[in-house]
Amino acid sequence: MTRIPMISAAFAATLGLAACEPATPDVPGSNIPTGAYVLVGIGSDTVPQRNVGLTIEADGSVSGRAPCNSYSAAQNAEPPGFALGPLVTTKMACSGRAGELESRYFQALSGADGITFQGGVLTIQGPTYLTYEPGQRKE
Repeated sequence: MTRIPMISAAFAATLGLAACEPATPDVPGSNIPTGAYVLVGIGSDTVPQRNVGLTIEADGSVSGRAPCNSYSAAQNAEPPGFALGPLVTTKMACSGRAGELESRYFQALSGADGITFQGGVLTIQGPTYLTYEPGQRKE
């Protein structure tokens, strides 16, 4: 392989990885990057399936997809506070482990009262902590 194609391939790979990173915060005084995240932990449990996604929009609102249903909500507090408005979800049937995870996730998200971003990890705090890494949900 010649040098020019290798440089082009390296450049393309760098751009691809940059697309996965959250964006710079748009909210003054906030260090919470907007963009896509994937749930990796709920409470003391890990979520190895990576099947729960969260997107933080420029206005602070959140949306995403849990194992079965999509959701969205306005975020009504300035970080590090976190207070979601009513959680709007689709109503697809969800049973078994996926249903249990989804129910637990929506309950934790609805009860959250804080948000931090440190060391590349997003944490939404409340009675049950939610831990995310930058990235996309797996289908």
